[in-house]
Amino acid sequence: MNHYYSEKPTSKSDIKEIEFLFLNKSFKFLTDSGVFSKNKIDFGSELMLKTFLKHSSLKEGKFLDIGCGYGPVGIIAKSFVPGLDISLSDVNERALELAEKNIKLNNITEYNIIKSYIFDNIHENFDCILSNPPIRAGKDVIFKIYEESWKHLNTNGVFYCVLQTKHGAKSTFKKLEEIFGNCKTLDIDAGYRILFSQKNLTLFLFHRTQFPVKQKTAPPSPDI
Repeated sequence: MNHYYSEKPTSKSDIKEIEFLFLNKSFKFLTDSGVFSKNKIDFGSELMLKTFLKHSSLKEGKFLDIGCGYGPVGIIAKSFVPGLDISLSDVNERALELAEKNIKLNNITEYNIIKSYIFDNIHENFDCILSNPPIRAGKDVIFKIYEESWKHLNTNGVFYCVLQTKHGAKSTFKKLEEIFGNCKTLDIDAGYRILFSQKNLTLFLFHRTQFPVKQKTAPPSPDI
């Protein structure tokens, strides 16, 4: 089946250009079939960007848009915070081709494009990671994104993600608390939640001390 998280979408190509006005700044993006939210920038990504720009004090540093699609999150973040060293990553080859075109279309000159399933081909750490996770890929994939994000953040690095409440935002909150030792809900709007965690080792160790992860025990062996 063809999904926006497929490596090689098989749907017929139908490239078009969309315009997007964000905080009084205009952007243009090429989109296509077989990519996420091909007709417009989705509300969740827009809300995550607004929340990131409102709450982040980051003026420079390494920034990753994991599961970037055709690139709006990384491109817009770089446009408002020029000091960011942006990397855009996705497994979808069609999306990555569009992302590179859109980077140039919006006059971004310094960037890094990475083809990767989750973090398989990502071998560096970042100061900030943003994620609009692929809900249809399932909980195992989404939780792996969270776990690998923690591993790929520098100390005191930050992680933002967006989910709809009905699509698992509350279970994500619990999972991020387990992984990072902290999680905050920064915004709620129209059923979407923006969650934030920081790679703070002191908080992580404190949380693990207070709330140790329960180890799964194997069932007893049957009597022979």
